[in-house]
Amino acid sequence: MSTKITKYDNVAVLIVKDDLVGEEVEVFCGQSDQCVADGFFNIVVDCTAVGVFDSMGLEALLDLQNKCEDEFGNVKLCGLDETLTRILEITRLMRRFEVFDDVDAAVGNFS
Repeated sequence: MSTKITKYDNVAVLIVKDDLVGEEVEVFCGQSDQCVADGFFNIVVDCTAVGVFDSMGLEALLDLQNKCEDEFGNVKLCGLDETLTRILEITRLMRRFEVFDDVDAAVGNFS
């Protein structure tokens, strides 16, 4: 499994273990949909092991953000390297997500 879920009180952390492209996006969507179905609308996506997002990966992140915002929640990203940060800047999606260095900082920001 390329995406693992860890739960901290009312926050779910999706730990993405591979690039968010192609078939991996489907796995990520399945896991993120499960979080939302379980009532977790505050979600951290840990991208420490991610090297790149493709358009499907970006769309999946935006879709998750929209679902969480519909329930007054939020998606925060952490562990972005220089490449991922640049992808979000170029696509102007950086303003849609709060970005943190690590999981602890992102989870703590929900408190």
